[in-house]
Amino acid sequence: NKLKTYAQTEYFETETRYRLSRPMILDLCRTFQTAPARPTARSCAFPVSFQIMVALRFYATGSFQMVNADVHNISRPSVSKITRDVTACLKRVCNDYIKMPTDQTGLRNIMRGFHEKTDIPSVVGAIDGTHIRIKAPTEDKHLYINRKATILLMFKQFSIQI
Repeated sequence: NKLKTYAQTEYFETETRYRLSRPMILDLCRTFQTAPARPTARSCAFPVSFQIMVALRFYATGSFQMVNADVHNISRPSVSKITRDVTACLKRVCNDYIKMPTDQTGLRNIMRGFHEKTDIPSVVGAIDGTHIRIKAPTEDKHLYINRKATILLMFKQFSIQI
């Protein structure tokens, strides 16, 4: 189990590879421990922690499933199924973890937290994204050009401090 190989002090390793700290990954494992195991042709199902790490690695890198399969020493179809299953589990519980403030006090608390962490005032969220170079579309080409005059699609990831 790769998660066991990362000690508490190796935050950088899990943060870099999986975009979450070891304690956060362990919390996800506890949350999904009761999820029904997917039937498998193997002698036993993949452990929940392993499935979560496979899916997190896919989300974190956006790399091809085959690369993720090679990293975790499993088949590409297994990566696909695991990612689908973990995504479904995350979808079921996301509203328990991701919440926008419903009042001014909550909004101020989030702004204060961002300011304490980043020294940037009046921020309630952050957007991360990946630029993917594409062939120029025939219509509305100007909508796909970034500040460096590169034609691309922008995939956004929203981050909210909880």
